[in-house]
Amino acid sequence: MAMPPLTEILERLGLTEYTDVLTQNGFYNWETVLDITEDDMTALHFKLGHRRALQREIATYRGISLAESLMELDSPPSEPTSLSASALESLSRQTSSSTPAREKRRYRRHPRPDPNAPKKPKTAYVNFADQLRTDPGVANLSFVDIAKEVGRRWQVLPAEQKRIWESHAARAMQEFEAQMDEYKKTDSWRKYQSYVNDFKVQQAKAASAKRPGISRNESGESGESSRKPESRESPGRASSTDSPISVPSSANSEAEVCHNALTLAFSELVSLRGEILSQSIQPYDNHHLPSEELTRRAMYAFVRGTCSLLYMWTYEQCDEILERIYRPTQSVDAMTLAECFTVAAMGAHYDLDCFPDRIRQTLYASGTLHFHEKTARVDYLRTMRLLLSMSFYALLEKHMSARYLIAAGLQIARWKCPGQQGKLDPISESWRRIFRSLVFMDCWLSYTLGYTTEITPEDAAQIACMPYAPDIVSIEEMIHTQTSKIGLVAAEIAKTLASPELVTRENIDTLKRKLDTWRNQVPLALQLGTLTSPTPLRAMTLYQRRAILMLHIMYLGALMLLYRQLLVATAETQLTDGAAWSLDLTIEDAKKYRDQCSVAAQQVARILRLISFDGTLTKRCWIIIYWAFSSCIVLLFSATTKLLEGCVDGVDEDLTYAKGCMEILEPCRSFEPIASRYLDTLWPLYDSLRNIHHRVLGRAKTSIFSLLQPTDSNLLSPPIPVSKTEIGPISEKLSELLTDPFGRKQGVKNNNGGRRILNADGSCSVFWWR
Repeated sequence: MAMPPLTEILERLGLTEYTDVLTQNGFYNWETVLDITEDDMTALHFKLGHRRALQREIATYRGISLAESLMELDSPPSEPTSLSASALESLSRQTSSSTPAREKRRYRRHPRPDPNAPKKPKTAYVNFADQLRTDPGVANLSFVDIAKEVGRRWQVLPAEQKRIWESHAARAMQEFEAQMDEYKKTDSWRKYQSYVNDFKVQQAKAASAKRPGISRNESGESGESSRKPESRESPGRASSTDSPISVPSSANSEAEVCHNALTLAFSELVSLRGEILSQSIQPYDNHHLPSEELTRRAMYAFVRGTCSLLYMWTYEQCDEILERIYRPTQSVDAMTLAECFTVAAMGAHYDLDCFPDRIRQTLYASGTLHFHEKTARVDYLRTMRLLLSMSFYALLEKHMSARYLIAAGLQIARWKCPGQQGKLDPISESWRRIFRSLVFMDCWLSYTLGYTTEITPEDAAQIACMPYAPDIVSIEEMIHTQTSKIGLVAAEIAKTLASPELVTRENIDTLKRKLDTWRNQVPLALQLGTLTSPTPLRAMTLYQRRAILMLHIMYLGALMLLYRQLLVATAETQLTDGAAWSLDLTIEDAKKYRDQCSVAAQQVARILRLISFDGTLTKRCWIIIYWAFSSCIVLLFSATTKLLEGCVDGVDEDLTYAKGCMEILEPCRSFEPIASRYLDTLWPLYDSLRNIHHRVLGRAKTSIFSLLQPTDSNLLSPPIPVSKTEIGPISEKLSELLTDPFGRKQGVKNNNGGRRILNADGSCSVFWWR
């Protein structure tokens, strides 16, 4: 059983004034406080009643019955005593005389901490205490009075402000875990784990050498009495022979995990809401509503922009929500208001002329004000859908709360999703469809931002890859299913090939087979050939056609993910004359894969042109922006490696398609800051490569008409070879963009409000998302 947090126990006992005193003297957690002695509490100036409360809590935790009285407290010594190392003897004295004495626990050595590991962040309470100590009125108090004042103010702190402190601490812990995930890939981590394993072996040998031999009887049991005295060890340390302890059921465990995920999600919602409400705006409620016409327009824009690719809301559900709010027959519940404001805020991202940014942000903040822990427990299906919708908003606001909202929605889905039934049940169908949309969103964050996916194999097999009613599958149901399937494959590619050493022929071939399987199993109605046929199999709306095109973009994007490490490795090898090659592949194979990656990027550029032509290009569509950017990098990288090889065939084609991708991004520049930053980075690289390519081709010595028709090669000036010094910086920059598109590991000075994290080596990682 995990140790409870020390601050939680002290707060329940009303002893928060001793938090700082205990921490300053080495009692960092409940496990160390379990061994506190009478002398310790005297040295720490515990009051008599407070000592009694803490002693009773320790005794209860160790299994001592409330019927057993604790011994009277000894009078404090005249001179202060030093802190002792153990409290077992003191606990033994405080129990009844009938309880047998226990041997004093010996000091247990611990391995030294890892000096290279990222530093664990402080808790919300400690950060609050550090900030409070900067107040001169508090800093001038005595040490004990400071601890009392910090505890008092933390107890009376409003829930909204306390949640902000907890949100910052949760964020710091999440970023610490992300740093640990990166650190675990290094040699320093592996060396430290080897040291820990050796340390444990040595300690085990030393303990066995000191332990006297114990004879065993025929049954294999110890020769000592099989009847043991009642154990007073903590439940987490009880051995298998101790009395059984109550363990939470699996249902309770799932509920606790779900509650923790929701707590973290709501903390992030408060953080984003605080950024909005700090602008002194008035939120909406049932007495202060936006225009019904504009609200309906925004909600319809959200459904129109998302329902063809994912399942969340329908037009009928939006009409029902608006009817309950604007023409109420009874009091409007908080969940309905949260749904209305959130969907309208999200729709304002798609319909840019519906609401200005200030109103859009106000709508979102108003939705989060009505969505809290109490509201979430009313209807878990609506809660799961609302978390999914809010994650879309956070995604476009570059806010990391999207990850926590999706994780909370997945936990609810696993806990409350009804089982598969033999008959068609509309409620179960809605659960499964929203669950499947959450799976896609988690996969999208995984292979674009590099986060660890939360999807389990059971989620993929039972929810994402299985249509609810195979006999009556609609065109949208087929799109939703195939979207989740390709998202799962892309997430697996990103996870498998996260490090260069994992880029092996075996891994690439295995993942390529999975992509081929997906392509071969795509229903006929969703294939590009059917889509462009003059006689399609089914009548489709313009937005369904766009969703099918985006589905194939995601497939081609997964191919680029599969080969992107090979592009980087090939370029590094060319710049170092083969010295940097370290992959389990031949250079010829890598060039073949590089060409396939370039062809995939060209096909993405073609499909993007189709989407732009039909008028459904959304200027804030993240799928379009991300894959247009990624395809452009791949094409520029392909042109770079060909120029390094001295082969000009295909360079002009790569540059032409790269320019097409950037032209797709240009309409998004004024609406998406990251699209603007992408273009500011890509255009100079494109211009440099275009100039180098023109110089390599050479210029005709004759008239200008030679440029318009084939010319004798003898009349052309000799091409100027490409210098590695000139092409090297371009290749290096493209490598960074290809492997780290959001600049998480680049030293960016102005990160547009992103989070900056200090690494163990002193460098900074930059999260473009707040």
